[in-house]
Amino acid sequence: MGLIVQKYGGTSVGDVGRIQSVAQRIQATVKAGNSVIVVVSAMGKSTDGLVQLAGEISSNPSRREMDMLLSTGEQVTIALLSMALHELGQAAISLTGPQVGIVTEAEHTRARILDIKTKRLKRHLAEGKVIVVAGFQGTSGSLEDGDANLLSGEITTLGRGGSDTSAVA
Repeated sequence: MGLIVQKYGGTSVGDVGRIQSVAQRIQATVKAGNSVIVVVSAMGKSTDGLVQLAGEISSNPSRREMDMLLSTGEQVTIALLSMALHELGQAAISLTGPQVGIVTEAEHTRARILDIKTKRLKRHLAEGKVIVVAGFQGTSGSLEDGDANLLSGEITTLGRGGSDTSAVA
């Protein structure tokens, strides 16, 4: 049929049971004949917990290190959701913002998306995989160079609501 982009926020993927329910919904969308890209947020209130941890370590953490820290929340979710899809027999791959080709400006903690390199997305969709994307993040890698340069760029985050922004983009 078509390409469907689904976005699930932190509450929707807040625990194992909810992740498994989301996986079932995704699989039903695939079985209806659609290709699916899923953008997810960090589980529950995990981002708030990471911000609190940073505050316990430093009264003024660098914005770069905050991006490194906060980007891990979504990475946990994408891996767990991909595992849940695999358990259902559904081919899936988890990708971080940089891996999926989300290119941002180099502004830590409040970057804007400049471009999305779609080559890898198209390849995985052609292979019949559900693509599970970590929302809220990208890379300040070069627009002119290939995938290797994207992965060597700085991880950037899009700020609050960034997973929604990722899904729309």
